[in-house]
Amino acid sequence: MVYVDAHCHLHDFNEKRIEFFLKQKLIIVSVSEDLETSRKTLFLSSEHNNIYGCVGIHPWEVGKLPRSQVKEVEKLAEKADCVGEVGLDKKFVPQTWHKQIPIFQRMVDLALELDLPLNVHAAGAWHEIIEILEHKGVTKAIIHWYTGPLDLLDKICELGYFITVNPSIKFQRKQRIVVEKAPMNILLTESDGPYNYRGMFLEPTLVKEAIKEIALLKNMSQTEVEKGVEENFRRILK
Repeated sequence: MVYVDAHCHLHDFNEKRIEFFLKQKLIIVSVSEDLETSRKTLFLSSEHNNIYGCVGIHPWEVGKLPRSQVKEVEKLAEKADCVGEVGLDKKFVPQTWHKQIPIFQRMVDLALELDLPLNVHAAGAWHEIIEILEHKGVTKAIIHWYTGPLDLLDKICELGYFITVNPSIKFQRKQRIVVEKAPMNILLTESDGPYNYRGMFLEPTLVKEAIKEIALLKNMSQTEVEKGVEENFRRILK
């Protein structure tokens, strides 16, 4: 069995650290934020079998990018394993909401055209994200670091989507509640690294900590959780 990091900004780590990760029993889904990071991510995934490359426009970048970059990212998608990190954000960048929607919709259409899964950011916009994905007929989506409404979990299960669990589950109460309620067959692990969250520096090696917490909360063995996460991953990214 291997550990799965289903959402990581691998391009932001230095070469030495990436080499260290590659020596571990890790599968890493590397997401992007714009044209430059999409190119870096595709290079990394082309060099290493255990790195899956995503291209996309992050909602935080929407207000900074020329429209031409969106077209360039679209071209790169033909070489990608998934489309992400894409999505909507009402929590941190509500000022660009009107610009976020058309770009996210285009990224969704792109994923559908190429039959690629989506790796989705949905901070403060959980309902809107699920509504768009369902309306467009998306069948393959990872909802990153899910701390959304508990009443959406049934819909996420019904649509066949997955949610990621972050190592910060050790102290993030909302995430712990989500994991207690969510069925094991929709759970994936992630790091969202490199990111410092409340004093915890997140990186791929810490997905083991997420596994431990999931096992405790769901009264399962760590081996059972590891196996379940890997099986879930194989269902969305073969």
